[in-house]
Amino acid sequence: MLELTDLQQDALTELFNISVGQAASVMSKMVNEEVTLSVPAVRFMNGTEAADIFDNIGNQRVSSVCQRFSGTFSGEALLIFPEDSSLEIVRLMIGKTIPLAQLTELEQDALTEVGNIILNACLCSLSDFFAQHFDTGMPCLRIGSGADVIGEEHRNEPVLFLHVRFTLAERSVEGYVAFLMNLPSLHDLRAGIDHFLAELNGGASGHETGLE
Repeated sequence: MLELTDLQQDALTELFNISVGQAASVMSKMVNEEVTLSVPAVRFMNGTEAADIFDNIGNQRVSSVCQRFSGTFSGEALLIFPEDSSLEIVRLMIGKTIPLAQLTELEQDALTEVGNIILNACLCSLSDFFAQHFDTGMPCLRIGSGADVIGEEHRNEPVLFLHVRFTLAERSVEGYVAFLMNLPSLHDLRAGIDHFLAELNGGASGHETGLE
């Protein structure tokens, strides 16, 4: 699993706070209500640990918007909401709430659009951060258990896991962004962080860390 120095961790967290801040501005204009997004925590874990986070929250089903990406490093980006939060996001976007099992195509489109905004903002920030281009696929919606949305094939793969807090006028909604990547992609991610920090420090060498 990837280990980062405090400086590397701070740089990555700040990167995602900037990206979700840009996404919040877009969403605020769409719903005519101030939306603030923040990333209070960034962690690395495997797919099983990520799935367990949702499956241990009252055994709620979750909804996830998934988008493949490829470039300097490749993988799959997911915006994940526990059931209660996903229904709140639907209400925010189209003004009503409905049981998750009965989401209409319009309501599914609303969730997918939120995911598209946030995931693209994160990927665009990564692209700017590393001065590299990423190709992205079409976003799709998955609903099920934590294990369902993470996927059996990613059970033992590394996950970059972001806790995302949506703050609205009178309520707060919790969501998560997960980047599913293989170990070589994590090496590339760390190398990109080191390169950015070296550029920031006028060519000073990046901090070395270890991979277990």
